Amino acid sequence: MSIQKEKLKKTLESLRKGSKETESKIMDMKELMYEIDTKVRRLSDVFSFLLTYQILFRGTGLEFAQLKEYVPGEDDATRIDWKASLRTGKVYIKQYEEERDLDIVVLLDVCSSMEFGTQNKTKREFAGLIAGAIISAGIEIGDNVGFCMYSDKVKKFLEPSNDETQYYRALELIVDKNLYGGACNLDKALRFVLNNVRENTILFLISDFIGMGTGWEDSLKMVSNKLNDVMGMMVRDLRDEFLPKGSGNFRFRDPYSNRTIIVNLDKAKKYYEKLAKEQSDYVKKTFRRSNAGFVKVFTHEPFIKALVKELTVRRVI
Repeated sequence: MSIQKEKLKKTLESLRKGSKETESKIMDMKELMYEIDTKVRRLSDVFSFLLTYQILFRGTGLEFAQLKEYVPGEDDATRIDWKASLRTGKVYIKQYEEERDLDIVVLLDVCSSMEFGTQNKTKREFAGLIAGAIISAGIEIGDNVGFCMYSDKVKKFLEPSNDETQYYRALELIVDKNLYGGACNLDKALRFVLNNVRENTILFLISDFIGMGTGWEDSLKMVSNKLNDVMGMMVRDLRDEFLPKGSGNFRFRDPYSNRTIIVNLDKAKKYYEKLAKEQSDYVKKTFRRSNAGFVKVFTHEPFIKALVKELTVRRVI
């Protein structure tokens, strides 16, 4: 999103006065905006192309505008309105205009497990960057964008809007560390979406999909059946799935219960990685069975290429 310096300054000052945030939070917002602007420009271009040509829609995305007399060799014969033609004695075709009444909603996991990180960014920071990039791209192409943060309950929800201030409001929430932490209930979050988001919506669900509770599989199917499209984005740290060799004993703390345990990583490595792979594969298969998109990225990898690839190959109907 192109942001003029003066406009950015006024917006940040307004946010600071309205919410009494610290200078640290304002700096976090500036850094996140800079990273979105400089590193994820391609996403806006891809969104614009895909949405303009209805690749993400179920159906044509067109609505009837008027009748026009058919011109052989110039007009599409499949659009001939035979009833109108028989009634008037002349051949008419239906003209359409593009319908772009679309919402994009980003559902962001802010549970305690998202605070983990061994690379340059924690999962929370990396997921926040992805969320900000999608919101920026959606608003830039003129669509309504909504934003929702959840743990064991829905913590914040911004109803879809194409107002540019929606981007700043979402970033203010993304950098608010007080909103992060707690257990996870994906089922409850998906049911909230089911009841509060309209059908003509593309949902981006960003999470590490760890410890998300029970019952979410059925809710995912219902959401996927209702909405235009659902895209799951699994954000994982390298150590979520792979343990280093020759590390010996380590102390671990459960982010949900705060329970600690000492583990010999060398002895646990093979079994841990097997379970991690099985769990990751199960989530992916569940999304596929629900006719939803799915992308898996690690926090040390660029996410744009993987997301663009999945968006491009889906819903070309």
